[in-house]
Amino acid sequence: MRPLIVGVGRAGCKIASVFLKEAQSRVPYTGVLLDTDSLTLAALPHKHKLLLGEHLLDGNGANYDLEMGRQILDEEKYNVVELIDRVKDVFDCLLVISSFGGGTGGGVDMLIDELKKSYTEPVYYMGILPSEQDVDRALINFSESFKPIVAKSDAVFPVDNEALSEGLRVQGQLNVINEKIFRYFNNLFEVGEYRAPEELGSNVLGATDVINTLSGVSSIGVAGKEMRSSGSLFGGGEENLDKPELVVHLTKKASQATLVSFDLAAAKRALVVVSGPRRYLDFLGSIPSRLWIEKQLEGEVRGGDLPASDKRSLEVTVLYSGIRRSDRIRYLYQLGRMLRNRGEVSERFSRVFEKFKLLRRRIADFDELSREIYDDMREIAERGRREEKED
Repeated sequence: MRPLIVGVGRAGCKIASVFLKEAQSRVPYTGVLLDTDSLTLAALPHKHKLLLGEHLLDGNGANYDLEMGRQILDEEKYNVVELIDRVKDVFDCLLVISSFGGGTGGGVDMLIDELKKSYTEPVYYMGILPSEQDVDRALINFSESFKPIVAKSDAVFPVDNEALSEGLRVQGQLNVINEKIFRYFNNLFEVGEYRAPEELGSNVLGATDVINTLSGVSSIGVAGKEMRSSGSLFGGGEENLDKPELVVHLTKKASQATLVSFDLAAAKRALVVVSGPRRYLDFLGSIPSRLWIEKQLEGEVRGGDLPASDKRSLEVTVLYSGIRRSDRIRYLYQLGRMLRNRGEVSERFSRVFEKFKLLRRRIADFDELSREIYDDMREIAERGRREEKED
């Protein structure tokens, strides 16, 4: 399955560059990088880049200004399509990558809408979720951009960096996290990219299977186990599992290690791929994995196996789509709304307080003017009395 990658904003460009520089994948990645920050684009080696909104921001970035980001992407959308037309080859879908909480990246609904009008291929979106440690503006931007992006996209992949950091500090792990994100998606995009007959498994999947699975909020999980040349496992309590049991075991692990946590029963559709050296794939392939997933959700489950001579481990990749409930997404969304409402209340209070201060100044001015009038009137009265006495 061949995607055309569109990186938007600082986070989106950095993740997209991992896809575009990857030479070891069987997937021929192509794409473009877009940002309002000239320094971000200059630091990335990819040649197909476009600086957005230079006339407004002079290459200094949107700085969490979501409305500015949406305005610029609306103005630049035709230039983006023109750039994509110059670099595109055969592709099955477009994958837009950005940060949900960014100024430039948060405004991608405007771009996604234009991409859907310009191309017949589906447009998917991968968005990096903010965390509680991010600035308030990032969480507010997420709460304001999530629903518009989901409404415009054919499928949305929220990515929780905190879950992928494995308990370590996210900022110190970004390169590792970006490589992990690439691995998750690359396993999915390898579906349909068969280079020789020996890479066809017992159950063959194609790009159409992935496209027919994807709709709405989606997530990917991956789990693997390195194998000895004899076919036995390296260490751990999984040593005595036979291959069908091992596939089910890895399916469970992959379902617990998705890009964002969610309620498995809330997914509508699923697809599973079992990959590894052919000698480790028996005739059952992905069937045990499919049977386990079918027990977890009420919906259609597709599955296939992918013999891959370049892999040293047995891997299970699961794709869940049509997800209707995720406590993590709901928590961040409500946190963003709370911060936005608090900010609006604070802003309204500030406006009222400024009016109160103005009123106090006017009252003080009125009091002073009243005293001046009173003094003037008293002086006039006293002068009149003095003049009467003199007469």
